Amino acid sequence: MSRHSRPGAVIFTGNKERLSAFYAAMTGLPMRVNEGSVTVLASDHFELVIHALSGEPPGRDSTARQDSYVKPFFPVASLADAREKAAQLGGELRPAVEEWEARGFRACEALDPDGNLIQFRQDMP
Repeated sequence: MSRHSRPGAVIFTGNKERLSAFYAAMTGLPMRVNEGSVTVLASDHFELVIHALSGEPPGRDSTARQDSYVKPFFPVASLADAREKAAQLGGELRPAVEEWEARGFRACEALDPDGNLIQFRQDMP
């Protein structure tokens, strides 16, 4: 697979710098490009593009975007650590009592700083 054909996702935002910092810290994906309206976080296997949109509000309003047709998920070493880190970066994971298990992982729904619904997954032993 070439580096241009790896899977990925694009997230549009009114605050590219804040959202890029959030996803870089939460996913561990290194920044590969930061030019104009686009920041690219990428590994050899996945690319996450944070794309600024002019006219978009710069942050989350009081309503989370719960009814989305796409919900990306990202692996983390620890949901507890991810919960603390997300809160420091303007996002949030739901409380630990709302975590659930399936197919060898433990998962928790979360919101990024823009209010997009995402999920973090921790491998179970």
